[in-house]
Amino acid sequence: MNAEQFNALYEVGVPVLAYPGFRPEDVPDTRRLVTRTRTKAQPAGLDREGVVWVDGHGAYIALTHVDVVSEDEWEAARTAGAEAAKAKAAEEAADRRRRIYIDGKGDGWIDLTVDPETGERELTGITNTWKIASADEVRNDTGGLQEIGRCW
Repeated sequence: MNAEQFNALYEVGVPVLAYPGFRPEDVPDTRRLVTRTRTKAQPAGLDREGVVWVDGHGAYIALTHVDVVSEDEWEAARTAGAEAAKAKAAEEAADRRRRIYIDGKGDGWIDLTVDPETGERELTGITNTWKIASADEVRNDTGGLQEIGRCW
């Protein structure tokens, strides 16, 4: 479907399931957004494939990666996503292993402590053990922080 056809069928704000990277039939664990369109569809690229912007995502998504759904389907998907996120958060909280990170400059970090009330992590440098900082401080100072493993 091209942009003109999409716009003739759907208004801005229509509920959709959007797949920014791959469709689930191509990559089963792909990320799915339960969202709404925030613009009209527009042609893009040499083949004039249609694209649309959606709430909660900063780039356009090809119409081939957007499925329009009913309000009931959208609400069910949103509810299921929230429940899955809660379950994952509970599983993460129960995992007592120390996290190992790499920051935006390539330096390694490991958990020292986790505040039980806020969940904020205090980290120490792997090569410079005298360095101690919160995860947020490391992320802000180095431009990133990515978990790369866990250990006991």
